[in-house]
Amino acid sequence: MPAEILFPVINDLINPATDQKGRAMAKSHYQFNKRQKELDKKKKKDEKKQRKLEDKAVETDETEKEPSPSTEDM
Repeated sequence: MPAEILFPVINDLINPATDQKGRAMAKSHYQFNKRQKELDKKKKKDEKKQRKLEDKAVETDETEKEPSPSTEDM
């Protein structure tokens, strides 16, 4: 086989971050994107937890304000 045919294949095996003409291609930032996604999930989870705590606090305050039925009428 001629070297012109094999060279692009071998070059891709050696340096997969180049296109067929040998120009450098952009690399994926997989770890960075994964970390950002994890941070977003954690932030969303914390916000949800905070909302639930606030809702529970409001609910507790409302039940404390309501007068309990008294047994003095008997």
